[in-house]
Amino acid sequence: MKHNNEDIQTLQNLHLLAFGEEEGPIISDLVKEFLLQPDTISISIERDNMVAGNIIFTPFQMKEHPEKKCYLLAPIGVLPEFQGQKIGKDLIEKGVEHLRSIGADAVFVLGYPKYYAANGFEPTHILTPYPELTTYLEAWKMRELKKGTMNGISGETIAIDPFMKPELWDTSGRPE
Repeated sequence: MKHNNEDIQTLQNLHLLAFGEEEGPIISDLVKEFLLQPDTISISIERDNMVAGNIIFTPFQMKEHPEKKCYLLAPIGVLPEFQGQKIGKDLIEKGVEHLRSIGADAVFVLGYPKYYAANGFEPTHILTPYPELTTYLEAWKMRELKKGTMNGISGETIAIDPFMKPELWDTSGRPE
């Protein structure tokens, strides 16, 4: 789905506000890079005639299993005034529904373990693109979209170019 500059700016601003002063600028820049990629999926939810939340999915490949159609969830952002209203959960479910409709096998996320576990994500043996940097393994999760489709799958993984920055996969500073 192609986004015009106004759409991109709106979503960058949403994520900037959602993630705050420290993480916001980094996430906002990534959002622009992701939205310029041809196979990125962006889903938004509106409240009060404005975009209140947004979730982005980008292709995520298994090097030894190119037939597997997988995605990486990141980022998911909700404007501060709408946080705590289950918009994040709704975005995840809308995203999963869309990914299933296009035949995706699984979606992966590197994020807050309890939040994603509560939204259907489970620990996975499949490694991140930088497994040596992903030291907080509880943060790396997968949600199968077709039951059993990822059984026996392993090996190296590759994200889209803007995501292949080692610092994005370093979990050493994450709170336990």
